[in-house]
Amino acid sequence: MTLFETANELRLQLEAASTADTEDELLARGQTVRSDIASAAEYLEAVQSYRAAIGRTDPPRLDTSAIRQAIGRFRGALSKSGPKALQQQSAATLHDVVADQIRRVDRWARSTWRDNFATVEELLERANSADLHGTTTDKVRAQNRARTLGVVRNLDPIRERSELEAHLKTRGLGACIEQVNKLIQELREVIADIDRDHARRPPEVQVAIQRATSSGGLPLSEVTPELMAALRSAGVLDAFVVRRS
Repeated sequence: MTLFETANELRLQLEAASTADTEDELLARGQTVRSDIASAAEYLEAVQSYRAAIGRTDPPRLDTSAIRQAIGRFRGALSKSGPKALQQQSAATLHDVVADQIRRVDRWARSTWRDNFATVEELLERANSADLHGTTTDKVRAQNRARTLGVVRNLDPIRERSELEAHLKTRGLGACIEQVNKLIQELREVIADIDRDHARRPPEVQVAIQRATSSGGLPLSEVTPELMAALRSAGVLDAFVVRRS
């Protein structure tokens, strides 16, 4: 019997208990158990949709034996004791088993979602490193994309779908995945452009940038009018700041 069927059977038991004027506490407990089971079933259906959307062939590993046993014992208790089964160990066991399986699925969902970002870790680090020698505009472009990717990478694609859609400015899981791939490609291209532009700069500009971003910095005494002109011509002068040692 599925979780949906178990929840429905419990609903019928609760309705019968209600007509028999069962105590309010027992009814409340039954409603809670039914809600927990129905929520778990709904979540597992959402996971199935997520799995199809990302094209994963490996399902989350569930302890199907434990689930079947817990459902079977709870059904047996319902048949034997009616709503009073809600006060018995079988109800608590079913709750614990379902909660444990949901935690397993949560870990699987987060892990498979982060797999989408496996190839971009180096780019995310590079976008925020001192080794990114671009203009202020290009660096901001790279950092904005890296920031968005870093945030959505840590979201739960199922439970935090609305936040995911808000950050990516789109709707639907498929569209979110497309937007993630687009941001990754844009970040890769921006960093490649920055590196290409840096390689084309005069050697003295490259050295000045590298020294300025080092821990020791570039002494003002070495910033000659000629170097200032070269930095301005390269479009990177605004990226330099004066700091006290």
